[in-house]
Amino acid sequence: MRISPLNLIVMAHTLDVEGLERERILKRCQLDPASLLNEDGEWVPAEHFVDMIRVILAETGDAAFGLIAGKSLALMRYSLMTSLALFSPNLRHIFDDVKHFTPLLFEEPEYTLVERADEAQVLMHPWLQGEGCNRFRHDFLVTSILQMLRFGGMRDDELIAIEVPHECEPELQPRYIALWGNKVRFGQRNCRVIFKQAALDRPMMSHDQVAYAGAHERAAQALSARMNRIDTAEKVRQWLLSALPAQPSMAETARQLGMSERTLRRNLADLQTSYQALVQECQFLKARSLLADEQLPIKHVAHCLGFTSVASFHRSFRRWTGTTPTLWREVQLKGQ
Repeated sequence: MRISPLNLIVMAHTLDVEGLERERILKRCQLDPASLLNEDGEWVPAEHFVDMIRVILAETGDAAFGLIAGKSLALMRYSLMTSLALFSPNLRHIFDDVKHFTPLLFEEPEYTLVERADEAQVLMHPWLQGEGCNRFRHDFLVTSILQMLRFGGMRDDELIAIEVPHECEPELQPRYIALWGNKVRFGQRNCRVIFKQAALDRPMMSHDQVAYAGAHERAAQALSARMNRIDTAEKVRQWLLSALPAQPSMAETARQLGMSERTLRRNLADLQTSYQALVQECQFLKARSLLADEQLPIKHVAHCLGFTSVASFHRSFRRWTGTTPTLWREVQLKGQ
């Protein structure tokens, strides 16, 4: 799965807002700060975000850091979504817009609005997976959704329950209650916020029809541009992954996509990437997948990626990660 670089940019900005050592954390994540300057740049593998969260949790030692990130002022960097929510007619419109414009940030929505009788619930299913990361994303989503509900006019007596899958350490319970209220239930099967349905259609005090129409039009234009841009890079990526261990030339790939080599180069440049960058990205993604199987010899992995020797694979892998395939595998398996 791939996500918008804006998600990493917002998290990096959260580190600044919270007074944390952004540069050191980004370095541990092997992220170049310069790569977090273009909000409209090439989408990145979700694993980059997972790695970032793992490092942040390790650096802060705060299992409930999702509570901080979910209410951070850094979220204002999601400017298109923020404007839509600010001037929306009601909460129902906000949920509809978030669902419709999700492709600006993720490949699929992270939550679903379900209505039954006089109740409504936001059922969350985060895309973020991994040790500690699930809890982070659950806390982040619940916190941000609660803020949205309260901003949209939901009264405290309309909140029925908050359920999250993880347990809560006794020393952290006061933080959850202070932010979420005393209707939270830990160790539940689902992650959801349940509230009175009447809150969905209550007019919002901040609604501005002209401002909302303008925000909606800007979001629609951004979505259209995103869907047009995504085609070329995604088609190249899918073609390269399917071709491994063969490594098609740029000219061969252009012919496969029905365009000239010059057009392909220009389209990729518009996405702040290049053909060679996509080749290496696909090799790295495939390498991560193969190295997860500790039974596969490094020589076999190198062959599956199209390298002519183990030595050339080692050089490339060290350039991607700063370490060797063997050490990287050991660290990942130990983490699991």
